[in-house]
Amino acid sequence: MGFSGGGGGSGSVATLTDTNLSNPATGQFLGYNTGTGKWQNSGLLGAAALPFGGGEETISAANSSATTTLNLANGNVFSITLVGNTTFAFSGAASGKACAISLYLSQDATGSRTVAWPAGVKWAGGIAPTLTSTANATDVLVFESLNGGTTWFASLVGANFS
Repeated sequence: MGFSGGGGGSGSVATLTDTNLSNPATGQFLGYNTGTGKWQNSGLLGAAALPFGGGEETISAANSSATTTLNLANGNVFSITLVGNTTFAFSGAASGKACAISLYLSQDATGSRTVAWPAGVKWAGGIAPTLTSTANATDVLVFESLNGGTTWFASLVGANFS
């Protein structure tokens, strides 16, 4: 393990060159930016720092069609406002990795919107929960897969946040 770079100026990057923290396929290393005080990929110095500290990419949208796809390639926290009934689809789950989706599901000002889940979603007791239909209310759900998205274990974390 060694360090390189980091001349001490504002925004310099000290790069950790341990092979366990580098990606030989891209030539990128995990580096610490002394200017921002955050870890980042050295090959992406102009990009945002890695989301250490609990930050996650959040995708916010209103469903605009009969099918709403939650693609993990875009992030894994989704805030969806239902403006019509929808069937959810999940994509982008990595094979051989534990994958999770957090879904903040809100009714619009009309409320009473309904959802249907993919066939691979499994609920405790085998029964999907009843979601809140009240206008402007939010339910929070979590979906986890251990097999590349074939099966999703689902939980209603909280209901009727308003």
